[in-house]
Amino acid sequence: MKFGARCRSKLALVKLGAHPLGATVAAALWLGVGGCQIERRVSAEPSALLNRAFLDASTSAVDGGARDAAPGDGGLLATDAGFLASPSTAVALTLPGGPWTLPRGDLQRTGRSPFVLPDQRPKVVWKFATKGRVSAAPVMAPDGTIVFGSHDYLVYALNSDGTLRWKVPTLDMVFSTPVIDPSGTLYVGSDDDKLYSLTLADGSVRWTASPGSCKRSLGVGPENSRCDVEGVTPAPDGSFYFGGDGITAVGSDGKVRWRYLSERRHCGSAPSLSYDGLIYAVCQDLLICLQPDGTKRWEIALALDLAETPAIGPDGTAYLGGDDRRIYAVSKEGVVKFSILTGGPVRAAVALRSDGTILAGSYDGSLYAVRSDGTLLWKFQTADSIQSAPIIDRNGQVLFGSRDDRLYAVSPSGQQLWQVVFPADVDGSPLLAEDHAILVGTDDRQLYALRSGGKSKSD
Repeated sequence: MKFGARCRSKLALVKLGAHPLGATVAAALWLGVGGCQIERRVSAEPSALLNRAFLDASTSAVDGGARDAAPGDGGLLATDAGFLASPSTAVALTLPGGPWTLPRGDLQRTGRSPFVLPDQRPKVVWKFATKGRVSAAPVMAPDGTIVFGSHDYLVYALNSDGTLRWKVPTLDMVFSTPVIDPSGTLYVGSDDDKLYSLTLADGSVRWTASPGSCKRSLGVGPENSRCDVEGVTPAPDGSFYFGGDGITAVGSDGKVRWRYLSERRHCGSAPSLSYDGLIYAVCQDLLICLQPDGTKRWEIALALDLAETPAIGPDGTAYLGGDDRRIYAVSKEGVVKFSILTGGPVRAAVALRSDGTILAGSYDGSLYAVRSDGTLLWKFQTADSIQSAPIIDRNGQVLFGSRDDRLYAVSPSGQQLWQVVFPADVDGSPLLAEDHAILVGTDDRQLYALRSGGKSKSD
C-alpha cells in the first residue's frame, strides 16, 4: 500500500542502509554567514519541552513581511497539569500527575516553545557521538537529563554537560522522540515494533508493548516497517497512543486498552490530540480522526504518503504536509479547507503560530509561512531539502534545519537572524531550552549543544 512513499518519508537512504556503521565521524563545526533569499507572495496553491526546550532557527529577508507578523506567537500557558497549551479560548486538556515533557511542545503538536532564541549566532559547547544518525528531536527532563534516540538502535541519556548517563539498546533504529511523565518514567518507540517504558534514573526497562501483528519486525521492506513505533502521545485518561499497523492505546502498565486497525497500512508518527481529546493520526495516505475510545469519527485520503501527524488548531483544524507537495488544512469534520502547492514533498511536521500561521518545510528547500486563510505570507529559501520540523519560540521566531548542512533562525516576518553550519545534513528537529540553549542532531551521527557566546570544548 504505497510502501515506496512510506520508505521515502522515513529517510529511505538511512532505512536501506539497514545496519549502523561502526565508525563515528569526528566532525568539526563551521560557522557560516551565507545569505538566503526569500520570496513573498500574496497567494499560492497549497521536543519542545515543558520545563526546558531546545530549538533551531533559520533567517531570511522579506519584503514588507513585518506587518503580517504576530508578536508572541510562541507564547504558551502553563496549566495545572504542567504541560503547555496555546493561549486561546480553547480549554487545555489535563494530563495526570503534574508536568509532562512532550515532543513538539504540547498535545496538539504545534511546535511552540516557551523559550526564546539567542539574538546572536550560537556556538557549539559540546557534542556527543553515536554510531547512527540522529533524526528525532531530543527532550530534556526537569532535572536536566537529555534523552534521545539514534539510528544505532540505542536510546541515550546524557547529563547537561554532554557526558553519558546511560544507554539502552533496542533491536532497530529509533526515530521516536521520548515522552517523560512526572514520576520520571520515559516512553519511547523503536523500529523493532516496540514501545519501551524506561526509568529515567538508570534506564532500566519497566515494560515493553508490542501489539502489532507483523510477522517480521526487523530489516527492510513493507512487512518489516508496517509495525514500527515512531512516537507516543499521552492521554488525559492515563492511556498512551501510538502507531504501527494501526493505532493502539495502552495503559500505564503497558496492557492494551484498545486497537484501531487500518487495512494493512502503516500509521507513522505519534498521534495529535485536539483540545476536546479527539485523536488525529496518519496512516500512509489517510488522515484519521478517532474518539478517545478508539472508534472512528472519519477518515480522508489526502496524499500518496503523510509522513507526520498534524498540528491541531483551537477549532480542531488539522494542518499537515504530504508527499504530493501540498500543505493541507482539514476541518474538524474531515473536510479539506484549503491546500497549498509547494515545489517538493512536505515530509516534516508543520508548526502552528498562535495567530494561525502555518510553518512548513518542503523538499524544494523552502520554509513556507501560510496564513490561516490559505494564502502565502512568505517563503524562506535554503540550499537543499528540508526534513527538520520547525520550532517557534516565545517571540514567534522560527528554528529549523536543512539538508544544506545548516541550522537557521528566522524572524516572524521571514528575515534571517543567523545560521550555523554543520558537517552534515540537519534532518533532526531542534530543541530550545532555558538560557538560549539549543540541542540538535545531525546526519554525522552526533548530538550538538549550542549556546550564544558559549565556549567550545575544542576552543
